Amino acid sequence: MGVAMKNGTHLCLNHPAARRAGYCHFLCSYSLIVLQEPLPEQSRSIDPRDAWMLFMKQSNKGVNSKKRDKGKSKKFKFGLPGPPGPPSPQGALVTPEELLKDFRLLLKGTVVKERERMSLKACEGCQEGEEEEERGEDDILALVAGPLAKSKPQHRVEAAFHCRIRRNISIERRSLQELRIYYIPQKEGVFHRGLGLNLTSGQYTAPVAGYYTFTATLHIVHGEQQKKGQQRARDRLRVLICVQSLCQHNISLETVAGLDSSELFTISVSGVLYLQAGQYASVFVDNATGSSLTVRSGSDFSAVLLGV
Repeated sequence: MGVAMKNGTHLCLNHPAARRAGYCHFLCSYSLIVLQEPLPEQSRSIDPRDAWMLFMKQSNKGVNSKKRDKGKSKKFKFGLPGPPGPPSPQGALVTPEELLKDFRLLLKGTVVKERERMSLKACEGCQEGEEEEERGEDDILALVAGPLAKSKPQHRVEAAFHCRIRRNISIERRSLQELRIYYIPQKEGVFHRGLGLNLTSGQYTAPVAGYYTFTATLHIVHGEQQKKGQQRARDRLRVLICVQSLCQHNISLETVAGLDSSELFTISVSGVLYLQAGQYASVFVDNATGSSLTVRSGSDFSAVLLGV
């Protein structure tokens, strides 16, 4: 038995095939166990410690060598890259207006669910409470959705003005007169953008063809004869905004008013006119009464370009 283990140990230490896959370790361990039995004197030529040390020395060679591929990174070999795939389909375009609308609906739904969860009880004055809650919802929507609404592209007004009559203007009886001499007051809220306004002639020339909204507000004072009560049924006053000073031939904005007993009254006219580039509009007063009238200073004339 000792000779067999001796030969087996010799095979373990010297045969390359036996040193692979741990087989050497198994044979050497088994040989150490067997060699503990009493053996004949001639079979004790191999010391178990020397065999073990030799095993440890030889185990770092071959497939178990630590120096194998030392310092070399493991490389993965792949094939050549294939052709690019087809482009992915483009998603639907979502405008900021749609995002804002969806966000408001979502936020309002959240507020409604929160109200239902609280289970408000019916009581006196609940209607006032609901109105306050609705106002609170509007405030929340304005606060949260405000920045998103600001991101929406805003329409720029290219032409607009607001001016006033500089001094009182006397309108003779049975006459049609164009109002002149305006000024732009230096006050908060007054606006003037673009070209075309002639303050001396009172005519506004359209810089571009488009739809313009005009407004004229006049403060009128009665003449001396009208104060004495000499008013007739056919007496009337017209305020017009005419194109090219042709009130009878071109389309115009018009307001007709009868005279009352008050000394000072106000009459206004407003509307939309379409002007070609280069055409002008101005304010006219048709005094169809038996006495003179006075248009007070500070009466207003304004216009804004709505669009082309």
